[in-house]
Amino acid sequence: MEQLNRNTKEVKNVRAFTTNWYLYKTQFSPKIGAEKKTISFEEVLLEAIDEGLSVLGESAKQAIYCHLGKTFKMNRLDIPYRIDEFADAIEGIFGAGAKIVETLIMKSLFKKVGCHLKNYPRPKNLTFTGYITAAINETL
Repeated sequence: MEQLNRNTKEVKNVRAFTTNWYLYKTQFSPKIGAEKKTISFEEVLLEAIDEGLSVLGESAKQAIYCHLGKTFKMNRLDIPYRIDEFADAIEGIFGAGAKIVETLIMKSLFKKVGCHLKNYPRPKNLTFTGYITAAINETL
């Protein structure tokens, strides 16, 4: 294809550049009005646990999951179904500091569920499984 340079009045042979940009534009654009994926409570709980443990750092979180697997025979995906055992394991790992980790997990969970932690008993009466039960009841 020939192209004329306006300034020098020279004619150049130029290879034409073509693209199919419209394919990419339509293929990768999000669908308007698409339905949101529904997430189960177990997935929300696992995300909250991940966020609560992430405060300690990513490597510490992975070490805790590894310790849960080796010592307590508990996989990450088993936690929502074995919440009492998870609470006991966290207390075994952190001792008195377990309340802090549990509070972080509960704050994250209640934020995801959409209810307020202030409406429930004071932290001195804190039971991790009680808060999980309350969060389940809020979602129903």
